[in-house]
Amino acid sequence: MAFRDRMRADANAAREYATLKRVLAARFGADRLNYTEAKTEFIERILAEEPGPPH
Repeated sequence: MAFRDRMRADANAAREYATLKRVLAARFGADRLNYTEAKTEFIERILAEEPGPPH
């Protein structure tokens, strides 16, 4: 839920995540395992950052 809350609170991060998901979907297609694993670094980085001001 923390990640979802950050995406709702930070429009820039949400746009970055949406772009990442599109790129990864194109790269991995139906390979859900690698698609999911490829998102991990982004998710961990967002969760480790201090929340910025609301957008």
